[in-house]
This record gives sequence, structure tokens and C-alpha cells, in this order.
Amino acid sequence: MKKRTALFLAALLCLNLAACGAKPDAAENTPVIVIEGGGTGQTAEPAEQGSSSENTAAPEETPGASPEEPQLSIDLTGPWHLDSEKNDLAAFADCFPGYGEWGASMEIRSDGRISWYIGAEGWQGSFVVEGKLLRAQLKSDMDESSLDMDIRISTENEEAALEMDYGDLTLFWLFGEEES
Repeated sequence: MKKRTALFLAALLCLNLAACGAKPDAAENTPVIVIEGGGTGQTAEPAEQGSSSENTAAPEETPGASPEEPQLSIDLTGPWHLDSEKNDLAAFADCFPGYGEWGASMEIRSDGRISWYIGAEGWQGSFVVEGKLLRAQLKSDMDESSLDMDIRISTENEEAALEMDYGDLTLFWLFGEEES
């Protein structure tokens, strides 16, 4: 009797899953880019949907690619922080009210959403990856004004880096949580 009940429940579960349809795996929707040239950032192409990668930029083998120029798959999703070596963070307190108190952060999500803030200045919206550009349509958290922004994607030491122009400044972002 227990065996028959277990089989019945298993069959019911299978039918339920088949009726609902398989939900897409989050990795299939993850914005991933493939950069040729092993971190030189010379060219980039969107990866095929369904590719999986880690943010550590693991090399991939691609037919026709020369051994001198491996391709890197880079997952852009997750937290980003300001590059303390390339940005003059001391000047940010004057440019961005509240920077000293609240800091800065960017979040790129696998569902095509992006948000970032520096101090009291914050933006959120949607994006698409086109080659070496992350094209974002943003709305201000403060006054709800709109902004279209092209964020350049590059690699340094096989790690993803982002550059964005904001007013007269170029802001440089690195992947991961900001180190204390």
C-alpha cells in the first residue's frame, strides 16, 4: 500500500510539473558577455542564451579562436562598488551629497534590472547588453527624471569593470562588495 501511494504521489508530481511547464533557469537570463583577447577588452559579443558562467571570468574554448586570444565569459549580475584607485573618492563628498554617510553601490540583476546610488543620488531602471555596452534606461529616485546611459564594459586582469559617464565625471566600478 505504501509503495502504491508513493508511486501515485510521484506520478502526480510529474504530471503537475509537466502541466506547469518548466520555468526558465535564472542562469539562462543572466546577462553574460564573451570578451575575446583574454581581458584586453578588444571585442565583445553577447553569449548564447543558456550559457552558464561564473564571475571569475573562466576561459572558454571556441572554434576558430586562436590559443593566444582566449575568450572570457563574464557574468555581470551582482553587486558593484566604486574603484578606489581610479575614482577620486575624496572629491565625491562635494559632487554627491551624502556620499560620506551612505557610500555608493550598484546592483545588476539577472532579470534585466539595474540600480545604483552614490550618496543621496540614486537611479534605477532596466538594461540590455549590446556588445561591450550595457545600455540602461534609468529613473532618478529623487525627482523621477529619466536618463539613458551607456555603461562601457571592459576587463582588467580577467575581471569585469564598468565605466560610466555622469555629468562631467567618469565613474569606474568593480565587481563585488566594497572592501572595508
